[in-house]
Amino acid sequence: MRLRRALLSGWLIVLVPRMASAAQYEVFIDIETEQDLYDLLITEQISPTSFDALLLLYQTRVDLTRATRQDLYLLPNLDYAEVDRILSYRKEATSFEGLDELVAAGVLTPELARSIRPFVIVGDSRAARSQTTAFLRLQARWTGRYDRMPPPLALQARVRALGHLDTGLAAALTRNSLRRVRWDSTRNALSADAERARVQVPKLYVEWEDERWEVVAGTYRIGFGQRLTFDVTDQVTPNGSFGDYELRPGDGLVLRCKRAPGELRETPCPGGEEARVTPDYSWTNRLAGVAIGLRELPLGQGWLQAYVWGSYQVHRIPRTELADAAVCDNPQRDDDPGCTAPRVYVLGRDRSAPAATARFSTLPAMYAEALAGANVSYFWNDRAHLGVTGYGSMPRWLIEGADLGFQESSRKPFGGPFGAIGLDAAFGAGRRDFFAEVARSFDSQREGGGGYAALIRGVTTRPRSELDMSFRYYGSDYANPYARPVSAPDELDGLRARDEAGARVRATVALGPRVVLRTLLDGWRQLSAGALNALLFARTDWRITSRLVWSTWAEYRNGAGQRFVVATQLAYESVRRFKISGQGRYRWAGKLGGDRLQQDLAAFVNLTARPVERLRVRCRLRYDFEDVWNNHRLMQSLWAYVDFALTLRDHDALRLRYDLRVFVDERESTLTRVPNPEHWLGIEYVVRF
Repeated sequence: MRLRRALLSGWLIVLVPRMASAAQYEVFIDIETEQDLYDLLITEQISPTSFDALLLLYQTRVDLTRATRQDLYLLPNLDYAEVDRILSYRKEATSFEGLDELVAAGVLTPELARSIRPFVIVGDSRAARSQTTAFLRLQARWTGRYDRMPPPLALQARVRALGHLDTGLAAALTRNSLRRVRWDSTRNALSADAERARVQVPKLYVEWEDERWEVVAGTYRIGFGQRLTFDVTDQVTPNGSFGDYELRPGDGLVLRCKRAPGELRETPCPGGEEARVTPDYSWTNRLAGVAIGLRELPLGQGWLQAYVWGSYQVHRIPRTELADAAVCDNPQRDDDPGCTAPRVYVLGRDRSAPAATARFSTLPAMYAEALAGANVSYFWNDRAHLGVTGYGSMPRWLIEGADLGFQESSRKPFGGPFGAIGLDAAFGAGRRDFFAEVARSFDSQREGGGGYAALIRGVTTRPRSELDMSFRYYGSDYANPYARPVSAPDELDGLRARDEAGARVRATVALGPRVVLRTLLDGWRQLSAGALNALLFARTDWRITSRLVWSTWAEYRNGAGQRFVVATQLAYESVRRFKISGQGRYRWAGKLGGDRLQQDLAAFVNLTARPVERLRVRCRLRYDFEDVWNNHRLMQSLWAYVDFALTLRDHDALRLRYDLRVFVDERESTLTRVPNPEHWLGIEYVVRF
């Protein structure tokens, strides 16, 4: 009853006002660099899901000259009405020069155009087909005398040529990963070689895309519909494939010695100090193979779309997600000692000598996944289609002599092949767009076999408003690791889109010319436990003057991870030359009615200045105190950085950054932490031509 009342109250809040803008993300996204996105994530103004989508957009960009309606809706701050105005203008214009032209024609406001500029590219329709454009980024970081040498390095490159050819690459010098995992029959366990610096090329692709065909070979992402059957794109409205060259920096030091005694009498980590080193640049494995798409084949009153894709990807896996299938036929038996993760011994040159075991480790090249899928859709127009998507996957373990499987906490189903098939549809008329998808999964798990899922979603766009409402059902047996639809933050066996039925309402409402309200109400029932849960979020942004903005927001979440957050932020901006903002946040976490609620305090101050046209200086000071009544339990820290970005030429930029992090709580892990304080040095060079 309480959940129903909360949802009804939410409906009254979002339906009475009739003015707003797009509500894809939690805040109005206005950034200049990739680091701005990390700052929004760290200060908890956007969710990890929003961050993933925005980071992908920033690194890949949307081509305004060719983007579809779904592609343009991915851009932050745009609603469907603004997207349709862009498409209408692009269709009627004899030439299209980009964002400035859209502003001059009144299609977009200057503020909106400025906010999406970091996420778009504009192809020159007058340029020669052979014109080449390129992007190159080099990065390196180092944290002082305790660090491993050489420091971690990263390279990202992308080249566009011949009008339709796109090539991308990501490479990294890593130092913190184990190597060459194998089965050790003498120990009846896994063994691995110790960490060593090595160059890896995790992402490489070549893509050809024209008005009708889309072909990508190498690393890529692909997804369709409401992401219920298959999606690896991180996009809100995926439809098709694209090359993948994403890399990410880690945000915290990692242990230098990740060993347990194993066969030794005592720990091999020297001195008992928890020395830490710079994290390697990381990446997410999606697909590696070939995807072929027929984008548009005229048929009847509309057109036919068809995609087929295949992938053979070698995967890493955390040791804790492994199970020994020879002694554990069902990893859901938590009380069975045979179902714990197998040990991994780290061997030296003398492989018969006593060895330590790995802890907190991700093991490389453990299994390969052969996957194939297809999508066929018929489009009556940009807003109406009916499609079918299906895929099948066959994992194969690469460790000879061992019979391995996935733990229940892993996203991949235990026991063998798995897959899913689904039907999705969309229809739009006037101010409303409707979407639906139903799917059936298949797997080889004992007491499993697959289940059903369904999602219905509607988006209503008014002159200055957008309301997004969805209903979902994901069965307890719907074990589909490639489903990424709207879902609650809780998981069952490593999957979010599983074991829940619920409704979600998201809206952004302009209460006046200077005040914007963003709301999210999500209520769901865990099918296996029968528990009712809710997530409520509201944020107001009040533009007091043209240069001063005051934001406040609150979040409430019940269930096992119950918490309540109240935060406020004041930002001052002086014609893009000087900007200062401050944020304070207080959070209650725990279960109401329990012994004591955990109370957390956080505060931030951000400063951005442009003393000259080609130089941007950014500073931030952050203070975190988790559990303010017990300094021995959780983290208390101070983090400050200064970042210099210098534009050397019109298309080259050099960035230098220094971070200082100090941990001041009295936990035992903090007292033995080395280094403390931490000094981070980073350098980045970007070339565009």
